[in-house]
Amino acid sequence: MKPVTVMVVFAILCSPAVVAQGQQPATTPAASSAQPAAQSVQPGPAADKLSPEALAQKYVELWNTGNFDLIDSIFQFPAFMTSRGHRARLDRGVLKRVITAWRTSMPDLNFKINDTIVQGNKVAMRLAFIGSYKQRLFANTADPKDHPTGLRATAMWMLEVRDGKIRQIWEEYDEIGMHYLMGGRWRSNEELEAAAKADAAKSQPALESEPAPESQPAPESQPAPESAPPPKP
Repeated sequence: MKPVTVMVVFAILCSPAVVAQGQQPATTPAASSAQPAAQSVQPGPAADKLSPEALAQKYVELWNTGNFDLIDSIFQFPAFMTSRGHRARLDRGVLKRVITAWRTSMPDLNFKINDTIVQGNKVAMRLAFIGSYKQRLFANTADPKDHPTGLRATAMWMLEVRDGKIRQIWEEYDEIGMHYLMGGRWRSNEELEAAAKADAAKSQPALESEPAPESQPAPESQPAPESAPPPKP
């Protein structure tokens, strides 16, 4: 039974006319006149759409559970995400990989909504999240085996809803604090560039060395031409 149908039945059962039926004969005019009016209530197409706040809560559940079964009922793809000032196109594959990477690093990852502000079709949330560090998530951080720790950080999310689904997300989270708790350290620009080049070199397959070209035999030396005799005087 759909939630809307349950609410209609609940409204009928709790109406004054039906409550009065238990105390009056079934043929009372009040009861008979109330029944057709209640039956005329039909759930409309908009009843299946979640409110912007409910969609935002579903998005938080997606991160907390890693269950992607309802992802298409929450998002209209392609969507867009702006994180730390960078706007990127978002499809279901990218979103699944990001959430899976975070939950692999922190299997008990849990977001808690502290505040919610709704304005029209936009929802802003202030969140706190915790998790146990089990696998490296960011570069330049410690191996969790050598640096086991519990993480605690904060985040700010804002979502835009269009036609009953999430179409755009803006996010900011305490990435520096997470790096510190994960055993990260500061590096100079030169160190970062060197590390990036080293990682790029590791990711490229080793090129097979080409054999050196065979040396060509040196041309045989030709005898020098005999000098002509000097002219006679």
